[in-house]
Amino acid sequence: MCTSLTFTSTQGNHFLARTMDFGFELDGRPIVMPRNHEWTTHFGQKQKSSYGFVGTGRKLEEYFFADGVNEHGLSVAELYFPNEAKYLSEPIENKLNLAPHEFILWLLGEMSSIEELKQRVNEVVIVNAPVSLLGITVPLHFIVADKSGNSIVVETNSGKIEIKDNPIGVMTNSPELEWHLKNLNNYIFIRPTNASAISIDDFTLKPFGQGSGTFGLPGGYTSPERFVRTVYTRHLTEKGQTTKDAVNAVFHILNNVTIPKGVNIKDDGAVDYTQYRVVMDTDELVYYLNPYSTQEVFSVKLTENLLTANEPTEFGINPTFNATSLN
Repeated sequence: MCTSLTFTSTQGNHFLARTMDFGFELDGRPIVMPRNHEWTTHFGQKQKSSYGFVGTGRKLEEYFFADGVNEHGLSVAELYFPNEAKYLSEPIENKLNLAPHEFILWLLGEMSSIEELKQRVNEVVIVNAPVSLLGITVPLHFIVADKSGNSIVVETNSGKIEIKDNPIGVMTNSPELEWHLKNLNNYIFIRPTNASAISIDDFTLKPFGQGSGTFGLPGGYTSPERFVRTVYTRHLTEKGQTTKDAVNAVFHILNNVTIPKGVNIKDDGAVDYTQYRVVMDTDELVYYLNPYSTQEVFSVKLTENLLTANEPTEFGINPTFNATSLN
Protein backbone atom coordinates (compact mmCIF):
# COMPACT_ATOMS: atom_id res chain seq x y z
CA MET A 1 0.00 0.00 0.00
CA CYS A 2 1.93 3.12 1.22
CA THR A 3 1.35 6.84 1.67
CA SER A 4 3.59 9.69 0.52
CA LEU A 5 3.60 13.47 0.87
CA THR A 6 5.66 16.57 0.31
CA PHE A 7 6.25 19.20 3.00
CA THR A 8 7.90 22.63 3.16
CA SER A 9 9.47 24.00 6.34
CA THR A 10 9.25 27.57 7.62
CA GLN A 11 12.80 28.10 6.33
CA GLY A 12 11.85 26.87 2.87
CA ASN A 13 13.41 23.41 3.01
CA HIS A 14 11.52 20.83 0.97
CA PHE A 15 10.85 17.24 2.00
CA LEU A 16 9.43 14.08 0.50
CA ALA A 17 8.16 11.48 2.96
CA ARG A 18 6.60 8.06 2.75
CA THR A 19 5.39 5.00 4.61
CA MET A 20 6.39 1.62 3.21
CA ASP A 21 3.37 -0.62 3.78
CA PHE A 22 3.66 -4.17 2.47
CA GLY A 23 2.67 -7.73 3.31
CA PHE A 24 6.01 -9.26 2.31
CA GLU A 25 9.14 -8.63 4.36
CA LEU A 26 11.32 -6.50 2.10
CA ASP A 27 14.37 -6.38 4.42
CA GLY A 28 15.66 -3.18 2.86
CA ARG A 29 18.42 -1.04 4.32
CA PRO A 30 19.85 2.43 3.68
CA ILE A 31 22.26 2.27 0.74
CA VAL A 32 24.29 5.05 -0.88
CA MET A 33 24.92 4.54 -4.59
CA PRO A 34 28.03 6.46 -5.72
CA ARG A 35 28.46 8.34 -8.95
CA ASN A 36 29.46 6.32 -12.01
CA HIS A 37 27.85 3.12 -10.78
CA GLU A 38 27.59 0.62 -13.61
CA TRP A 39 24.57 -1.62 -13.87
CA THR A 40 22.64 -3.68 -16.41
CA THR A 41 18.90 -3.54 -16.91
CA HIS A 42 16.66 -6.60 -16.90
CA PHE A 43 16.77 -6.41 -20.70
CA GLY A 44 20.55 -6.35 -20.96
CA GLN A 45 21.14 -2.64 -21.57
CA LYS A 46 24.25 -1.39 -19.76
CA GLN A 47 23.99 1.84 -17.78
CA LYS A 48 26.38 4.12 -15.90
CA SER A 49 24.87 6.48 -13.34
CA SER A 50 25.85 10.13 -13.46
CA TYR A 51 24.72 11.02 -9.94
CA GLY A 52 24.90 9.44 -6.53
CA PHE A 53 21.96 8.97 -4.20
CA VAL A 54 20.75 7.40 -0.96
CA GLY A 55 17.63 5.32 -0.42
CA THR A 56 16.25 2.14 1.07
CA GLY A 57 17.11 -0.75 -1.18
CA ARG A 58 18.39 -4.27 -1.53
CA LYS A 59 20.87 -6.13 -3.71
CA LEU A 60 19.44 -8.90 -5.88
CA GLU A 61 20.85 -9.42 -9.39
CA GLU A 62 21.20 -5.63 -9.34
CA TYR A 63 20.34 -3.11 -6.68
CA PHE A 64 16.74 -2.00 -6.53
CA PHE A 65 15.24 0.82 -4.48
CA ALA A 66 11.83 1.78 -3.14
CA ASP A 67 12.72 5.45 -2.62
CA GLY A 68 15.64 7.85 -2.42
CA VAL A 69 17.11 11.32 -2.88
CA ASN A 70 20.07 12.17 -5.10
CA GLU A 71 22.87 14.72 -4.86
CA HIS A 72 20.81 17.32 -6.74
CA GLY A 73 17.86 17.03 -4.36
CA LEU A 74 15.66 15.01 -6.70
CA SER A 75 13.63 12.57 -4.61
CA VAL A 76 11.21 9.76 -5.38
CA ALA A 77 9.08 7.07 -3.75
CA GLU A 78 7.37 4.14 -5.46
CA LEU A 79 3.93 3.07 -4.28
CA TYR A 80 1.75 0.09 -5.15
CA PHE A 81 -0.71 0.79 -7.98
CA PRO A 82 -2.84 -2.36 -8.38
CA ASN A 83 -5.21 -2.75 -11.34
CA GLU A 84 -3.98 0.54 -12.80
CA ALA A 85 -0.32 0.22 -13.87
CA LYS A 86 -0.07 -0.88 -17.52
CA TYR A 87 3.31 -1.87 -18.96
CA LEU A 88 4.57 -2.89 -22.38
CA SER A 89 4.69 -6.63 -22.96
CA GLU A 90 7.94 -6.51 -25.02
CA PRO A 91 10.97 -4.20 -25.22
CA ILE A 92 11.19 -1.51 -27.92
CA GLU A 93 14.25 -0.80 -30.04
CA ASN A 94 15.97 2.58 -29.66
CA LYS A 95 14.49 3.06 -26.19
CA LEU A 96 15.83 2.41 -22.74
CA ASN A 97 13.67 -0.50 -21.58
CA LEU A 98 13.24 -0.65 -17.82
CA ALA A 99 11.47 -3.08 -15.55
CA PRO A 100 9.13 -1.20 -13.18
CA HIS A 101 11.43 -1.79 -10.21
CA GLU A 102 14.40 -0.31 -12.13
CA PHE A 103 12.86 3.11 -12.69
CA ILE A 104 14.18 4.63 -9.46
CA LEU A 105 17.75 3.42 -10.11
CA TRP A 106 17.64 5.15 -13.51
CA LEU A 107 15.82 8.28 -12.33
CA LEU A 108 18.06 9.12 -9.38
CA GLY A 109 21.21 8.20 -11.27
CA GLU A 110 20.42 10.33 -14.33
CA MET A 111 17.99 13.17 -13.55
CA SER A 112 18.78 16.35 -11.63
CA SER A 113 15.28 17.88 -11.54
CA ILE A 114 11.66 17.39 -12.46
CA GLU A 115 12.14 19.73 -15.41
CA GLU A 116 14.91 17.52 -16.81
CA LEU A 117 12.74 14.43 -16.34
CA LYS A 118 9.95 16.07 -18.33
CA GLN A 119 12.38 16.80 -21.15
CA ARG A 120 13.87 13.30 -21.28
CA VAL A 121 11.00 11.04 -20.31
CA ASN A 122 10.46 9.87 -23.89
CA GLU A 123 13.84 8.13 -23.81
CA VAL A 124 12.40 5.45 -21.53
CA VAL A 125 9.61 2.87 -21.55
CA ILE A 126 8.47 0.56 -18.76
CA VAL A 127 8.23 -3.11 -19.75
CA ASN A 128 6.59 -6.00 -17.96
CA ALA A 129 9.29 -7.86 -15.99
CA PRO A 130 9.15 -9.58 -12.59
CA VAL A 131 11.30 -8.72 -9.61
CA SER A 132 12.94 -11.94 -8.45
CA LEU A 133 12.31 -11.25 -4.77
CA LEU A 134 8.55 -11.41 -5.27
CA GLY A 135 8.25 -13.45 -8.46
CA ILE A 136 5.78 -10.97 -9.94
CA THR A 137 5.80 -7.79 -11.96
CA VAL A 138 5.06 -5.12 -9.40
CA PRO A 139 2.34 -2.58 -10.31
CA LEU A 140 3.85 0.77 -9.39
CA HIS A 141 3.45 4.49 -9.68
CA PHE A 142 5.84 7.12 -8.39
CA ILE A 143 5.79 10.46 -6.62
CA VAL A 144 8.74 12.70 -7.50
CA ALA A 145 9.78 15.96 -5.83
CA ASP A 146 12.78 18.25 -6.11
CA LYS A 147 14.29 21.12 -4.15
CA SER A 148 12.23 23.66 -6.09
CA GLY A 149 9.21 22.38 -4.17
CA ASN A 150 7.57 20.95 -7.29
CA SER A 151 5.88 17.57 -7.14
CA ILE A 152 4.67 15.21 -9.86
CA VAL A 153 3.12 11.77 -10.11
CA VAL A 154 4.54 9.32 -12.65
CA GLU A 155 2.14 6.67 -13.96
CA THR A 156 2.29 4.30 -16.92
CA ASN A 157 -0.16 3.64 -19.70
CA SER A 158 0.83 0.70 -21.93
CA GLY A 159 4.47 1.30 -21.01
CA LYS A 160 4.48 4.99 -21.87
CA ILE A 161 5.39 7.17 -18.92
CA GLU A 162 2.82 9.82 -18.08
CA ILE A 163 3.79 12.78 -15.89
CA LYS A 164 1.06 14.51 -13.92
CA ASP A 165 1.54 17.67 -11.87
CA ASN A 166 0.57 17.02 -8.27
CA PRO A 167 -1.09 20.18 -6.88
CA ILE A 168 -1.87 18.65 -3.48
CA GLY A 169 1.51 17.03 -2.68
CA VAL A 170 0.03 13.69 -1.56
CA MET A 171 -0.05 10.24 -3.14
CA THR A 172 -1.35 6.87 -1.98
CA ASN A 173 -2.46 3.96 -4.17
CA SER A 174 -5.24 3.15 -6.66
CA PRO A 175 -7.26 4.69 -8.20
CA GLU A 176 -5.41 7.24 -10.33
CA LEU A 177 -4.50 10.72 -9.04
CA GLU A 178 -7.42 12.48 -10.78
CA TRP A 179 -9.94 10.34 -8.89
CA HIS A 180 -8.36 11.17 -5.53
CA LEU A 181 -8.36 14.90 -6.28
CA LYS A 182 -12.04 14.84 -7.22
CA ASN A 183 -12.88 12.82 -4.10
CA LEU A 184 -11.52 15.62 -1.90
CA ASN A 185 -14.65 17.62 -2.76
CA ASN A 186 -16.57 15.27 -0.46
CA TYR A 187 -14.61 16.56 2.56
CA ILE A 188 -14.52 20.33 2.21
CA PHE A 189 -16.49 20.64 5.47
CA ILE A 190 -13.61 19.19 7.54
CA ARG A 191 -11.88 21.87 9.62
CA PRO A 192 -9.66 22.20 12.73
CA THR A 193 -12.15 24.36 14.64
CA ASN A 194 -15.18 23.01 16.46
CA ALA A 195 -18.68 22.91 15.04
CA SER A 196 -20.98 25.67 16.27
CA ALA A 197 -23.94 25.05 18.54
CA ILE A 198 -27.36 25.14 16.88
CA SER A 199 -30.89 25.44 18.24
CA ILE A 200 -33.94 23.45 17.21
CA ASP A 201 -36.97 25.21 18.66
CA ASP A 202 -36.08 25.45 22.36
CA PHE A 203 -33.49 22.65 22.26
CA THR A 204 -29.78 23.53 21.85
CA LEU A 205 -27.28 21.09 20.31
CA LYS A 206 -23.62 21.48 21.22
CA PRO A 207 -20.46 19.49 20.34
CA PHE A 208 -19.51 16.88 22.93
CA GLY A 209 -15.96 18.20 23.03
CA GLN A 210 -12.86 19.21 21.12
CA GLY A 211 -12.43 17.88 17.58
CA SER A 212 -16.02 18.14 16.34
CA GLY A 213 -14.83 19.93 13.19
CA THR A 214 -13.07 16.74 12.09
CA PHE A 215 -16.16 14.55 12.39
CA GLY A 216 -16.36 12.64 9.12
CA LEU A 217 -12.62 12.61 8.48
CA PRO A 218 -11.90 9.09 7.15
CA GLY A 219 -10.14 6.87 9.65
CA GLY A 220 -9.51 3.60 7.80
CA TYR A 221 -6.49 2.28 5.93
CA THR A 222 -7.87 2.19 2.39
CA SER A 223 -6.05 4.25 -0.21
CA PRO A 224 -8.81 6.92 -0.51
CA GLU A 225 -9.08 7.28 3.28
CA ARG A 226 -5.33 7.66 3.76
CA PHE A 227 -5.21 10.19 0.93
CA VAL A 228 -7.89 12.41 2.46
CA ARG A 229 -6.46 12.13 5.97
CA THR A 230 -2.95 13.01 4.78
CA VAL A 231 -4.14 16.00 2.77
CA TYR A 232 -5.85 17.34 5.90
CA THR A 233 -2.92 16.83 8.30
CA ARG A 234 -0.29 17.98 5.79
CA HIS A 235 -2.19 21.20 5.13
CA LEU A 236 -2.68 22.15 8.79
CA THR A 237 0.25 20.71 10.76
CA GLU A 238 2.49 23.42 12.24
CA LYS A 239 5.89 23.51 10.53
CA GLY A 240 8.03 24.55 13.49
CA GLN A 241 11.05 26.87 13.47
CA THR A 242 13.95 24.57 12.51
CA THR A 243 14.71 21.73 10.12
CA LYS A 244 14.49 19.29 13.01
CA ASP A 245 11.06 20.69 13.87
CA ALA A 246 9.95 20.10 10.28
CA VAL A 247 11.23 16.51 10.17
CA ASN A 248 9.51 15.82 13.48
CA ALA A 249 6.28 17.34 12.15
CA VAL A 250 6.37 15.12 9.05
CA PHE A 251 6.83 11.99 11.15
CA HIS A 252 3.77 13.05 13.15
CA ILE A 253 1.80 13.36 9.91
CA LEU A 254 2.94 9.86 8.95
CA ASN A 255 1.73 8.61 12.34
CA ASN A 256 -1.83 9.17 11.11
CA VAL A 257 -1.44 6.58 8.34
CA THR A 258 1.07 4.19 9.91
CA ILE A 259 -0.37 0.66 9.96
CA PRO A 260 0.39 -1.49 13.04
CA LYS A 261 0.98 -5.20 12.58
CA GLY A 262 -2.22 -7.22 12.75
CA VAL A 263 -4.88 -4.64 11.87
CA ASN A 264 -4.75 -5.09 8.09
CA ILE A 265 -4.75 -8.69 6.80
CA LYS A 266 -4.62 -9.59 3.09
CA ASP A 267 -6.81 -12.32 1.54
CA ASP A 268 -3.85 -14.73 1.56
CA GLY A 269 -3.28 -14.15 5.28
CA ALA A 270 -0.24 -11.91 4.88
CA VAL A 271 0.00 -9.05 7.37
CA ASP A 272 0.18 -5.71 5.58
CA TYR A 273 1.89 -3.18 7.84
CA THR A 274 4.20 -0.18 7.79
CA GLN A 275 7.67 -1.71 7.58
CA TYR A 276 9.41 1.66 7.71
CA ARG A 277 8.85 5.41 7.34
CA VAL A 278 11.17 7.86 5.58
CA VAL A 279 11.59 11.64 5.43
CA MET A 280 13.98 12.98 2.76
CA ASP A 281 15.39 16.51 2.97
CA THR A 282 15.92 17.60 -0.64
CA ASP A 283 17.94 20.69 0.35
CA GLU A 284 20.33 19.35 2.98
CA LEU A 285 20.40 15.89 1.33
CA VAL A 286 19.62 13.94 4.47
CA TYR A 287 17.68 10.69 4.50
CA TYR A 288 15.77 9.99 7.74
CA LEU A 289 14.59 6.42 8.36
CA ASN A 290 12.34 5.02 11.09
CA PRO A 291 11.91 1.19 11.06
CA TYR A 292 8.81 -0.46 12.51
CA SER A 293 10.56 -2.08 15.46
CA THR A 294 11.68 1.17 17.08
CA GLN A 295 10.67 4.79 17.52
CA GLU A 296 14.28 5.80 16.87
CA VAL A 297 15.13 7.70 13.68
CA PHE A 298 18.33 6.91 11.75
CA SER A 299 19.84 9.36 9.27
CA VAL A 300 22.28 9.27 6.37
CA LYS A 301 23.67 12.46 4.83
CA LEU A 302 25.05 12.43 1.31
CA THR A 303 28.72 13.39 1.57
CA GLU A 304 31.44 13.70 -1.06
CA ASN A 305 33.22 10.65 0.37
CA LEU A 306 30.11 8.52 -0.06
CA LEU A 307 29.39 9.92 -3.53
CA THR A 308 32.92 9.18 -4.79
CA ALA A 309 33.28 5.72 -3.21
CA ASN A 310 34.25 2.82 -5.45
CA GLU A 311 31.32 0.69 -4.32
CA PRO A 312 27.83 1.24 -2.90
CA THR A 313 27.80 1.81 0.86
CA GLU A 314 25.26 -0.25 2.80
CA PHE A 315 24.27 0.77 6.33
CA GLY A 316 23.26 -2.19 8.45
CA ILE A 317 20.99 -1.28 11.35
CA ASN A 318 19.62 -3.45 14.12
CA PRO A 319 16.63 -1.47 15.36
CA THR A 320 15.29 -2.35 18.79
CA PHE A 321 12.93 -0.46 21.05
CA ASN A 322 14.67 1.67 23.66
CA ALA A 323 13.32 3.91 26.39
CA THR A 324 15.29 6.59 28.24
CA SER A 325 15.18 5.84 31.94
CA LEU A 326 14.53 8.87 34.14
CA ASN A 327 15.44 7.22 37.44
